[in-house]
Amino acid sequence: MANIGDVFSTGQTCQESGVYEYSGHANGPGCSVSPEQREIPLAKGNTFPPVRGCGHAARWKLIRYA
Repeated sequence: MANIGDVFSTGQTCQESGVYEYSGHANGPGCSVSPEQREIPLAKGNTFPPVRGCGHAARWKLIRYA
């Protein structure tokens, strides 16, 4: 089970349905991320996506359970 504040990377499998917040690009600085791209809903079993705007790998932090 994932806990609030746990961070995951693009390509990992989601362990807990919830809302995840952009926490940075996985490989250093990248594009600027718009406010509407900063939070994503994700269901358990789905794969963490890249940043929608640039397609680069990102880190995602669980901020609330769904």
